[in-house]
Amino acid sequence: MTRPLSFQTVTEAGPPEETDKDSLDKELDLIRARREGDKRFFRGAFEDYTLLTGLIIGAVFFGGVFIMSSGWVASDSIVIDKTLSATPLDPGDECVDKRGEVWFNVFYDVDGHVIKVISHNVDSEIETVIGIVIVISEAESITLLQGGFGDQELEYDPDNLENGHYNASASIWQVITESSLEDMSQEELQLLVDSSGVNLESKSFKIENFAHVEIIDEDPRSCWTIQGLGNWGWIMMGAEWVGGREAAMLTGGSAGIPAWWMAMVSLGMSLFFLCVQYPLMHKMYHRDTNDILNDEQLSRMISRTLRRSTEKLHIDIDFDKLKMQLRTISIDLIVPYTTRSTTIEQPSDIRAVLTKGLLEEFAVFGEMKPLQMKIICLDEGTHESHEGNRRSLALGEIPVLMEDYSDFFVNMSAYGWLEVAANNSLNRWFKKHDLVDYGTAVLSDEDAVFVRVIYKPVTRFTYFLFKPTYQDMQEDLHAHLSNDLLKYLDGKVLIVSARNEKATLSDRAMAGRVEDATLGAYGIARKGSLSDGVIGGLISAAVVPNDGKEELIGEALVARQGGITGTLLQNPFMGDILSNVEYIANKNQDRIEKYGFWFLIVFVWIPFMASGVLVGAMLGLVARMRFQRVLAACLMGGTAASLTWAYTAKGIIEFMERYHAEAFIPFVILLAIGFTLMHLRRNKKKRREELFRESMEFFAGSSEVI
Repeated sequence: MTRPLSFQTVTEAGPPEETDKDSLDKELDLIRARREGDKRFFRGAFEDYTLLTGLIIGAVFFGGVFIMSSGWVASDSIVIDKTLSATPLDPGDECVDKRGEVWFNVFYDVDGHVIKVISHNVDSEIETVIGIVIVISEAESITLLQGGFGDQELEYDPDNLENGHYNASASIWQVITESSLEDMSQEELQLLVDSSGVNLESKSFKIENFAHVEIIDEDPRSCWTIQGLGNWGWIMMGAEWVGGREAAMLTGGSAGIPAWWMAMVSLGMSLFFLCVQYPLMHKMYHRDTNDILNDEQLSRMISRTLRRSTEKLHIDIDFDKLKMQLRTISIDLIVPYTTRSTTIEQPSDIRAVLTKGLLEEFAVFGEMKPLQMKIICLDEGTHESHEGNRRSLALGEIPVLMEDYSDFFVNMSAYGWLEVAANNSLNRWFKKHDLVDYGTAVLSDEDAVFVRVIYKPVTRFTYFLFKPTYQDMQEDLHAHLSNDLLKYLDGKVLIVSARNEKATLSDRAMAGRVEDATLGAYGIARKGSLSDGVIGGLISAAVVPNDGKEELIGEALVARQGGITGTLLQNPFMGDILSNVEYIANKNQDRIEKYGFWFLIVFVWIPFMASGVLVGAMLGLVARMRFQRVLAACLMGGTAASLTWAYTAKGIIEFMERYHAEAFIPFVILLAIGFTLMHLRRNKKKRREELFRESMEFFAGSSEVI
């Protein structure tokens, strides 16, 4: 719900009285003190122990799968699968131990549209010939042979077979020859088998070729080794990460993976991500009821933060015309300001400083909504006039002389010494920090001394390795010049502006997450980003025509969280996931508030796309449910979902095979993956459209309002 709010309408009577301001300031100071009181990451709360449990689960689960797949421990053991087969955990026939004996795996490869025969456990040192014989009639059969060392894999294209039922067999022979088996023809291989072949193993099976090819193999399945289960564990994890639980279960089921192992892999992933990421999200988003800012407190916090920045920037903000729009999805600001004679920063620098101050306060008070802001200079002509005067001084232009010539020459002499001293001081500062001078200007008038610096670090891999932000460098330069130019200032105010020619990670990291408004449906993505440069100063929205279409342009910034939480959840990859999780949770907030705990269980359990344990956890967090209740509901729903899919995937596949529709299994898997990706992309698009469209309307009316 949109809640337009301006500082003019905080109360019906107009701007808040001083007593109201004092009261709001006291409330804000109390909230600040509570939130800054205990900065420890691990405070011994329930969510901290949950996080610790999740890390232990992750170490055991992922470490266990890694050890299994590596083959370091009992790689050929089938004890687990053998023990659990034909039990309630793995209903059906008991698997067979085929270790140490030659056996065949015969199946129809849907992707390759071929029948595959693969031998196992043949000594890699002996020469072998594998063959497949398909009986067409009593007088006719098809034989296909292939030779090499050790185990062999043979493929046959069934398109040559007419519709019908066929008996077939597969055999492998050990042979002795001086020639290369790979270079022999079918006739030569047949003569070799007939003359010296020793049969190692044979297998009979049936082929049904109608609408689809089906292999009927009545032999019981071979037990999976520990290493085989480990390898398939990684495959199913990748499938679940890309296409969700449904894709993973169908992938594993089509390969004959036991249901208990599919359920364990899915459950292990759910437990790890829930017990690790949910406590981290709770640390980032959760606020006690007393710490949640109401509209008046939020407006007062923004007002006093902007007011503190005015002296640093040497501007005056018109708080009577300042506008704010509060929404569930963002906070939008219109900030009108006027310049002073001592204003040196450009609008982009002013916007950057205001943004940084607001985001820092948002982080303190736990306000994680994206911020969008438009600044408006009410006296651009005056600003340009001041710049013109300073530019004239910088170029050495001589102003019109008045009657008092002596004062003029005294001032010119003093300015000359000041400029020399400032340039010498700047050279030392550049050397101290190993910087390249990309442009400096020293300007002075009767009230102030202005120093503008553009620098570039010499350090290699500057983006990652140069730690100070432009704000840090600006403060350091101010202190450096204040000390060196003390005797030349003569009571004048020293105003310093520093800008890094090359954006660095430290500058960009002032915002925890940047949301770009560019949408594919509204035009082609722009080259670069509005957040390039200082810290992404431009965070307002606009509509730009693009070949008859609308293009949303703008950026919104989310307050940065420090420490482990910010590092793990506010990198670009996780930040994109988190924004989609927030959106889905906000969309379902009314349902969770109405139905509560049981709806959350069903939401996580039923296979809606993108409705896993993390979305359920965020949903409970948005609805302000207790941490323990959310954790319990997500655990119950996630466990039910893993078990449901694991033990129905095999039934789904068997049903499709019964009706000769097994060719659709890969299609169903790809469909599940594609649908999930489309669903996430659609949510991302809808979120960005909702995030920026109302903001555009709000900002579009600013020229009429101000």
